[in-house]
Order: sequence, then C-alpha cells, then structure tokens
Amino acid sequence: MKESWTEHYPLSVDSAELLWRPADWILPRPHPALQSWLLDRGSLTQRLKEHSAGQFGVRVLEEKWVQRTSPSLLQCFPVHLTRCRMWSRKVLLQCGDLPWVMAHSLIPVTTMVGELRCLRRLSDRPLGEFLFRDPLLQRSQLEVTRWQEIYGRRSLFHLQGRPLLVAEFFLPALLEGQFPSPRIP
Repeated sequence: MKESWTEHYPLSVDSAELLWRPADWILPRPHPALQSWLLDRGSLTQRLKEHSAGQFGVRVLEEKWVQRTSPSLLQCFPVHLTRCRMWSRKVLLQCGDLPWVMAHSLIPVTTMVGELRCLRRLSDRPLGEFLFRDPLLQRSQLEVTRWQEIYGRRSLFHLQGRPLLVAEFFLPALLEGQFPSPRIP
C-alpha cells in the first residue's frame, strides 16, 4: 500500500501541484465540519485520538533524507535552509485500518540536534505528541490547499527555536463521519 499512497496522491508539503494560501483565502469554502478540523490550531493527534475510541494509529509510508529546492519551500523556510538536507516523513494517521489523515513533515538537518535528534526515530509514534508537549512550541499561520476533494493545511513549527514544516491532508473517511463505536472494556 505504500506505493499507492505516495505515487497516486501528490499530497506533499512541497508539491508543485498544490497552491498554498492563507487559511482565510481558501475558496470554495469547505463544509463547516471540515473547517473545524482544518483551522484548529491545537494538536491534531490529540483530537484524532479523542475521536478514535482507542483505535488511533500511525502507519509510516516513507522516511528518508531528501534535498529539496522547491519554490514552495522558499515561502516557509529561510533560503539557507531550503538548500540543506531534510528528514522527510510521510505517514497515515488512522483509526484501526481506516486512514483519516495523510501527514508529511520536512525537518532540516540543522533542526535535528541535541534532544531533537529523536525526531528521526519516531517510527510509528505521532510527531504531534512530541511537538505539543513543549509549552514553548510556536506555530506559524496556517496555510490551506485543496487537491480534488481533499483539503490540506501546513504550518511551520519552531521547537526550541528550530523550524520544521508539517502538512496534514484530511482524507474522505474522516470527513464522512466514519467514527468507531467506543470500545467496551
């Protein structure tokens, strides 16, 4: 399944096929239910866990070092960082086997120093849990995009003063209200 997601969906934080705009510029406006997910500045991981009835999981699609020079990245990172190697991580955030969100993060090699080196070894743990436990976490303005019927958002986080870019794409299963029944102990 890895190849089908990465080959058939150009859902990437720096895809040339996507036009990223400030959240209040997006047209057509998504359904209010989607807007509540799209514009929420809190932890998406935490919110998904609350809706998954204990079935939340992360499936890693791809993790690798990349060297990007996309014009889209110039909007996010300072020029000197767009030329350095970055850790690219693509994952599905899912409920059981049902993908709800596809996420892509780009982390400059210069960010991954000290205790932040662990970002390369998250495996199937969600990045959001790591990010949002830092009370000094800073997040830039949300940018929003649309590809076919899939909306996405991206923002630049600063963790310990070091940048990392995260994009999240909201897949149909989440928006169709396919929430599990709570587990009975």
